[in-house]
Order: sequence, then structure tokens, then C-alpha cells
Amino acid sequence: MVHYLSKRKSKGVSEIIAVVLMILMVTTVGFSVLALGMGYFSGTASAREFANKLNIDTLREHFIIVDVNFTDSGLQTNVSVAIYNYCDLNIRMVVLYLNGTQLGALQAPSYITPGTVVIVNGTYPGSVGGNPQLIRVVSSLGNNYEKYYFR
Repeated sequence: MVHYLSKRKSKGVSEIIAVVLMILMVTTVGFSVLALGMGYFSGTASAREFANKLNIDTLREHFIIVDVNFTDSGLQTNVSVAIYNYCDLNIRMVVLYLNGTQLGALQAPSYITPGTVVIVNGTYPGSVGGNPQLIRVVSSLGNNYEKYYFR
């Protein structure tokens, strides 16, 4: 029986080496999961930084509608909206709405610089009545400002 035990001892890995190998495997898998989660194996770190900057710029963007002018030509109404930028970012207007209808042929400058008033023009299909008109402007970052105006 002693012969059987001694033969069994010589064929296996010692308990100390087995424990060291298990610790090394668990540590390697743990570091791999940690590195993947932190974005080292992909480009998610740069995408995350861009999203955070975009959110901060969205919060810093401020503008208001100063005045609105309606010019009715019978078939369509030209709408001119004066927008004041009172933040320290350049703002780009992308959409202009009149009573919930997006105005066609939006003519806007590429950017509204800080501290300036710029006229943005759009065309409404049809005539606009004398009721209060809801004007909404939307920037490229998704911020909007709306106000009622009389024709």
C-alpha cells in the first residue's frame, strides 16, 4: 500500500504550485476584465470624452429671440427672426418653426458669434393670420427657444 501512495505522489502537481497557478489565472482574467471595462481595448474612451464635452457645450449655450418680422406675399410668408447670442460659444441655428410647422428654405449664417444679434430667415407656405404666432428656433446642439409674437 505504501508503494501505491508513493507512485501517486510522483505523478501530480504539488499543492503549492497548483495554488500559485490558480492565483495567476484569476489575476490575469481579473486584469483583462478591468482593462476592457476601462476602455483600453476599444475606442470608447475618446467617444465618452466627446459626449461629455458635447453635454457641457449644450448647457453653456444661451440665446433668445429678440424680434420677429412677418412679410406676407400672398402665397407664402417670409419670417425674419432676430436671435441674440448671450453665451461665450458660437451658435449655429438649424431649424426654425412657426406654429409647429418647420419653415422651408432656412437662411441662417453659419455661426452666431457671442454678443451679436443675427437675422435668420425662413419661408412659411401660405398666409399667417393675426393671432399670436409661436416661433421656435433650434440650435445644432438641440437647444431651443420659443416665444409668441403677433403678426
